[in-house]
Amino acid sequence: MQKITAITPLSLEQAKQAAPAIFATSPAPTIKSAKYAFTPTIEVIEHMDSLGFQLTGAKQSKSNVDLRQNWGTHITRFQHPELYIKNPEGGIEARPEVVLINSHDGTRPIQFEMGLFRLVCSNGLVVKTQDFGGFRERHTRFDFPTIKGMMEEKIQSLKPVVSKISQWAGKLMTDKERFAFAVEALALRIGQDRQAENYEILEILQPKRKADESKSLWHTFNTLQENLIKGGFQLNERQARGITNPVEDFKINQELWQLADAYTG
Repeated sequence: MQKITAITPLSLEQAKQAAPAIFATSPAPTIKSAKYAFTPTIEVIEHMDSLGFQLTGAKQSKSNVDLRQNWGTHITRFQHPELYIKNPEGGIEARPEVVLINSHDGTRPIQFEMGLFRLVCSNGLVVKTQDFGGFRERHTRFDFPTIKGMMEEKIQSLKPVVSKISQWAGKLMTDKERFAFAVEALALRIGQDRQAENYEILEILQPKRKADESKSLWHTFNTLQENLIKGGFQLNERQARGITNPVEDFKINQELWQLADAYTG
């Protein structure tokens, strides 16, 4: 399996080729409202750089329409070279990533997201395994200094979470511990009304991908999380459905995190 190593920063020239709207210096000429607060993406990039986050990706839909090309929706991605998750061998398994979705034409709010992405196969596929929060706000609500303050507040929460996950990745679990964890995890879906069957427990412990075959607490957590949320395992002689209710999804993820944390002692 290909390993995640050093960050490969994107130059501003490369970013301009991929997403020219990043470099807009004013709102689109179609915006007439005095309430519109311009949030220049290039200044966000400079601010992220001052916080140690390097620009690693830029994307924008291709268009021949001048408005969309120069002010349309674009996505920028950032990583910090010193923020990463170690695997049990001491290598880098995952990096938290900050994603900014912005536009300067008034078509969408500014969106700031943080997550953990893991490389899961040799073709470079990455999967978001943890959502570390963010915000989504209209351009008429906050000015740029306020947005920067909100970004910094969210980023400050990254370091302790990354430290926690590295601790999990370094803890190898016994089969007895993994089974006990799975029993508690499955109870989050079936409740306390009945005792889980052994075949149910063993099935949710089966990873869907080779990258999760390790018996570390981190990989066990990821396996249980994916199976509980996506379903597909045998549950009371039927196939469990995936969870689509966002409130239930959030509740299970939050409680599963608490269960995992208890195993770090």
